[in-house]
Amino acid sequence: MAFLKILANVGLLFTVVTTLPIDGDSGNNSIATINYRLPDNVVPVHYNIELIPYIVENNFTFDGKSYITIEICRATRDLSLHMLDLMINETATSLVDSDTVIYTPIAHNYDNETEILTLPFDDELSIGIYNLTIQYVGILNNDLYGFFRTSYVNENGNKVWLAASHFEPTWARRAFPCWDEPALKATFNISIKHHRNYTAVSNMPILDQSDDEDDTMWTHFDTTPLMSTYLVAFVVSDYVQIPNEDKTLNMWCRSALARHSKFAQEIALKAREILTRYTNTTVKVPKMDHLAVPQLTAGAMENWGLIIYK
Repeated sequence: MAFLKILANVGLLFTVVTTLPIDGDSGNNSIATINYRLPDNVVPVHYNIELIPYIVENNFTFDGKSYITIEICRATRDLSLHMLDLMINETATSLVDSDTVIYTPIAHNYDNETEILTLPFDDELSIGIYNLTIQYVGILNNDLYGFFRTSYVNENGNKVWLAASHFEPTWARRAFPCWDEPALKATFNISIKHHRNYTAVSNMPILDQSDDEDDTMWTHFDTTPLMSTYLVAFVVSDYVQIPNEDKTLNMWCRSALARHSKFAQEIALKAREILTRYTNTTVKVPKMDHLAVPQLTAGAMENWGLIIYK
């Protein structure tokens, strides 16, 4: 009986396959091919990203400003890059060449299917280095992708909010307009404005901090190595830091759990030592932060210099 079932399934498969169009058979040509890839005539070189998250009830948004250094490899009249769920301030978009000539796009054309923003220009853009500026507003969503919000309940029973990122595989475009393909690597400088009671961490060590108005401050991070957009990471929280002796491996957690973090830190230090011996290489990052985020969709995300756990 089982043999007859196998024969029946094979016969059904053969029938289905033979009904499909083959070479030379037009079949159904009504479905147009959609190209989800970016043009290869422009590549990113460096991103300078400023973010201001509002981690408060009824206003889970963030302001963003991106200064992107790009290289135009072939002359073009338009630029295309990824973005998703961002509201662009179209009057602030500008492109400046190496001679400080300013170009203004004549439109902001967005394709919802491909998530590609195209900026057409009146003038042809010749080969060279340019600086693209884009201002925008985004949403600190609660679906745990892109730049999102999450929370925990502290020892007093109060809900405490924090903001974190999860960009793999293609969610960096929800935090800043970018060339969101893994092969299009660049360096990054991240700056985050936050309340003084909060701390911002990112891939690299803090370069500088400065006070701002209304009990807020800016935290500016050092330049990253060359890397893909999905490896950019940052978290804004009220967590406490538990550093090792030279502050190259830091655990971050809510204060009530600080006493439990030492064991995890010991394991992380041993793992780093073993991996260094096994690969016969030295550590390529100046620090490594380990941070646990409530309700993270993945078990962990291995960003450069900042590992985020669930």
